This record gives sequence, C-alpha cells and structure tokens, in this order.
Amino acid sequence: MYKSDEKPTWCPGCGDFGVLNAVYRALRTQGIEPHEVVCVSGIGCSSRIPYFINAYGFHGIHGRTMPIATGVRLARPDLKTLVFGGDGDAFAIGAGHFVHAMRRNVDLCYVVMDNATYGLTKGQTSPTSGTGFVTLSTPNGNPEQALNPMLLALASGATFVAR
Repeated sequence: MYKSDEKPTWCPGCGDFGVLNAVYRALRTQGIEPHEVVCVSGIGCSSRIPYFINAYGFHGIHGRTMPIATGVRLARPDLKTLVFGGDGDAFAIGAGHFVHAMRRNVDLCYVVMDNATYGLTKGQTSPTSGTGFVTLSTPNGNPEQALNPMLLALASGATFVAR
C-alpha cells in the first residue's frame, strides 16, 4: 500500500533502505492511509525517500525542508508530515531552519539520516563528522568538533527527540 512504483537506487548496504522499511512499517502499524501523509525532503541520498512512498511528496532544495514542511503543516494540519534529510542537509545549510522549527515545536516528524558525511558527493565531511575524520577533502583529518544534533534540538526547545 505504501510502496510506490519507484525502486530505491541507494548503494548496496545503505542504511536508508532500513529507514524506508521502518517508515512503511510505522505507517502500516498506525493505520495511516497514504492520502493522509505528506513527505518532504531536501537534497542528498536520504532525500530520495518521498519517491519510494505512495503518499503526497515534495522534494525541495538543499537545507530548506523545514520551512517547506512548516508551511505544509500550517496549510494542511490534517496531514501527517514526515520530513527526511541527511546530516548535511539538516545541520549545515539547513541548521538555522532546524533550530527555528525546533523552537516553534512544529507538529511533524523529522527523520535525519546521519552518516557523518556528505554521501551523495562521495564522502566530504559534514557538521556531524568527528575530529580527525579523514576524507578526500580532509586528507589530514577533520579539524573541527562534531555537532551534536540531539543537544541542538533539545537546546532549541524540541519537546520530543529520539535516536
């Protein structure tokens, strides 16, 4: 019922397959109909998820999922709003939007697939990459400390945060 005609195109072994299957299972378990769901995503491998779910969908631009999802939620409060993105999308260019959506405590579910790297660009460091993390763009290791998404969400006022 929830699977679209599109087939996932992620790399073998990618964790996004597990996330997608968990979303299918959660929707089925909760008895939510496809026409009662909207999926919003930005840029990156994880942001392809709306293509694979039989529901309303919006594939936005890099870092702008939260303003889009907030607008959808305000315009259509009857829809379950699911937001998908990666750590680069959520915590780099989208960091300001993330903070303000948490502060507003918008009624939506934001699933961030945090692999501590920009996977779509083949492995650059992201805001959640740890100190010393080696990539092609940081051959001597990442000089920065990793951002802690859970602390950021809680400090911004989110009332439910899970990992």
